Amino acid sequence: MTCLQDQLHFLCDTTKMLAGLTVAYGTAQDCEWETYGRACEQPDRPLAPDSLYDLASLTKLFTCVAALQLVQSGKLQLCEYAGNIDPRFENLRNVCVEDILSFRVCLKTPGRIDDASSLEEGQRRLFSVSVCPSPSIRLYSDINAMVIKDLIEAKTGMAFYDVLKTSIFRPAGMTETFSSVPSACLSRCVCYNNEHQIINGKYILRTDIHPGTPNDPKASLLSNGGQNLCGHAGLFSTRADMVRFAQALLNEKLLSRDMLRKIGINRTGFPYPDGTHRQYLGYLCFSKHPNQYLSEVPSWMGSSAFGLSGFTGNHLSIDPDTGCFVLFLGNRCHNRISRIVPAEDGAALGLDARGIGKIRWTDGRLVPSSSQYVHFKDEYLHAPIEKRMRELGWISSL
Repeated sequence: MTCLQDQLHFLCDTTKMLAGLTVAYGTAQDCEWETYGRACEQPDRPLAPDSLYDLASLTKLFTCVAALQLVQSGKLQLCEYAGNIDPRFENLRNVCVEDILSFRVCLKTPGRIDDASSLEEGQRRLFSVSVCPSPSIRLYSDINAMVIKDLIEAKTGMAFYDVLKTSIFRPAGMTETFSSVPSACLSRCVCYNNEHQIINGKYILRTDIHPGTPNDPKASLLSNGGQNLCGHAGLFSTRADMVRFAQALLNEKLLSRDMLRKIGINRTGFPYPDGTHRQYLGYLCFSKHPNQYLSEVPSWMGSSAFGLSGFTGNHLSIDPDTGCFVLFLGNRCHNRISRIVPAEDGAALGLDARGIGKIRWTDGRLVPSSSQYVHFKDEYLHAPIEKRMRELGWISSL
């Protein structure tokens, strides 16, 4: 096995944090990739080159790019007020687009959208969003991307998915990225069903995540079967298409290099005297963080780099300066405990100090936990990828 294959074996077989994982990395012209594990465990179905992954929050990067394309063309001004662009956002008439894109405002709906009893109620809650006091640490939210999506539709007069097809998918050569997965492709969808969560002592098992259904409950409700793509989640794509997306950005097919560099500029983060940090965020993404444990951007990437993860096990980071990207498409929800709240409960339930292990479910089954997977990416994925990219000369040698 190569070093990276050893690490994939560790994550998928030894710790069982993921059912399967595809990793790709490269430059604007070159790419290598490896796949390990399963798309579905029962029946046993290995990941394939054409497997379709639920991108989850990686959808936000498409929302970001589509918005910045409108800015670049002069059709949208960052200083415009959201409520003037789309009057349905009555409470955002004095909130500008850039503040929403950069998380400089905290938005809150009157009641959780994923608790809404109907599509109509979920939409009513979204359009009733208003500004609330910003938290001291965590600013990242799905709501900002959801609002930006509606502003894009208002500016273009097109459905959001049609905007993406016209302005991103076609120029990038992406032919297998969907909001509503065609019935002929459903058998290629990675399985995210049977997701386990332990929230404040409550054991929750999700058995309603059918092929082509977004794992994200807000997207599942509001997308109306994929007919109305949300801005924060809901896209499905393949490894090859996501590589095309990253390379199209690096090749300036979608945005100018200057605009691409603006995405990752930190607009929110700073350290507090006690050593904690306010989140470092750019446009609908994470900026490079001074504390690598809290960073979505690999340590070897430059100051203009940006990154984003998807709840289902995904990650994409892009560095405009070195011209490199790293992509993970994973499956950490299927037959796994994806969330433990509070996280400290994991130790009492039997996980080791690093969050590795299995927890006995209410029916007696031992279920592996993936709740701490995010903190394994640097050591087990980014580090061997960096080593390989230096060997290839894709990034400068140490």
